[in-house]
Amino acid sequence: MGTRKGKGLTRRQLLRHTAAGVAGAALSGIGGPWAWRALAQGAQTLTVALYADAISLDPFDSNDNLSLAVEREIFDGLLGFTPDMKIRPELATSWEASKDARSFTFHLRQGVKFHDGTPFNAAAVKMNFDRARDPNHKLKKFSLYEPIESIDVVNDATVRFMLHSPFGAMLYNFAHPSSRIISPAALAKGEQYIARNPVGTGPFKFVSWTPGQQIELARNPDFWQSGRRQADRLVIRPVVEDASRVAMLLGGDAQFVYPVPGVQVDAVSKASGVTVQKRWSIYAFYVAMHCQHEPFRNVKVRQALNYAVDKDALDKVVLRGFGRPLDAPMAPGVAGYSQVQAGGWPYDVAKAKSLLAEGGFPKGFETTLWMGNQTETMRLGETIQQMLGKVGVTVRLQPMEAATLTAVRYKPIAENQSQMNLAGWSPSTGDADWALRPLFDGDSWPPTLFNLSFYKNAQVDELLKDGLSTAAPAERDKDYAEASRLIWADAPVIYLYNSQILAGVRTGTTGAYAMPDGTVDLRDAGLTGK
Repeated sequence: MGTRKGKGLTRRQLLRHTAAGVAGAALSGIGGPWAWRALAQGAQTLTVALYADAISLDPFDSNDNLSLAVEREIFDGLLGFTPDMKIRPELATSWEASKDARSFTFHLRQGVKFHDGTPFNAAAVKMNFDRARDPNHKLKKFSLYEPIESIDVVNDATVRFMLHSPFGAMLYNFAHPSSRIISPAALAKGEQYIARNPVGTGPFKFVSWTPGQQIELARNPDFWQSGRRQADRLVIRPVVEDASRVAMLLGGDAQFVYPVPGVQVDAVSKASGVTVQKRWSIYAFYVAMHCQHEPFRNVKVRQALNYAVDKDALDKVVLRGFGRPLDAPMAPGVAGYSQVQAGGWPYDVAKAKSLLAEGGFPKGFETTLWMGNQTETMRLGETIQQMLGKVGVTVRLQPMEAATLTAVRYKPIAENQSQMNLAGWSPSTGDADWALRPLFDGDSWPPTLFNLSFYKNAQVDELLKDGLSTAAPAERDKDYAEASRLIWADAPVIYLYNSQILAGVRTGTTGAYAMPDGTVDLRDAGLTGK
């Protein structure tokens, strides 16, 4: 075995190394002159406005990007991601993987302590991942760790994972933002405690959480990585309404906001002392259709609705040109992506009506669309409603706040009342496995994962398994390309678009950015002064 240290690695580098046996506190926002006054006094408070509140602060039991974003500041993982989604070391300084991608050994950073003073060591790693892979806990990210067969504490600074079978994407799973290490002392207090009282080793400590109002974090003076200049306090506020979020940025009441809706980019870009961060996300937006219920059991109906939605118009009307139609079940930028249909499903009302008639619904039908209650999401839902109405499909919109929507979506099929779901998915491992398996594998129906369509195709399931059976990039890419082609034709979802990441930043704010997976990284966030 060889050893890999330090630098971020691309997927192909990681998998090539693996195949060869080488691994690879103010409570309110302070804006305008107040920010600089606080800076001069040596106390920096950086206020961040995000689109929703966290649901849980237990990393292994978080499925929403907002929760994962907050957790990233409090916790470290063995591995993490750079801003461009390359794997980097965190609590592991180096690692090795066996040629068959079944054994992964991590060498750990020494002298690190959790925020409560508990020492970090291999036993803490084992305790965390033993919990994560235990089905009795019913954690939302169980699927990421299910491949683990056993965990061996070699010594205080070395831990070895053995997998049930080869799993070519495992290093990406360890870098996923859910793979954070929680203090054993906190774990001992139970899952309800850690969901509201996170204790990690990260650059910021948890202070308080007032649901619906704010989460407050304080800089960790004992953070293991020196030479970083972070804010003394982070105040993270849920601001659902787009205009209010942008107003906080323009008025100086927030130094970083995410997202900035496309319709407001011009105004934000022209404002003094503010810039807009732009980068392509790996987000795929879609409408899931319940394939086990009528009328969506019929593939012709599902295909008809794909023809009925004008994706280019959605981009112009809702995103103001900051998106592009999906041309595969996953977005460009995901490792293992391959295009299926250039330009996506074409807009063809006549074809949509013809397929609806062939599917037994010549006069259309009525259905309900579940969705979030954010401003841009509402606008998107209303636009889709109008488009589907042109082919005779009457859509009732049912917006919900994030926690309620998550709760109803994750009910098992016997209890699940969904018909259509407006959703987005970013594979936070950066790999095709996590782009496809949670959404389209037959074993990923809620509450296990995010297959909101309750879609199942045995051939797709087999291809997804094959993609994990090897660490060879070319072989994995071939499996995922064929699976993508089949999923595309089956149309369990209305494929919408891949969007750009748009965040607003005030001048003098550093180290704050939105990741391609739609999470936020504030680990280095701070203020520099004029």
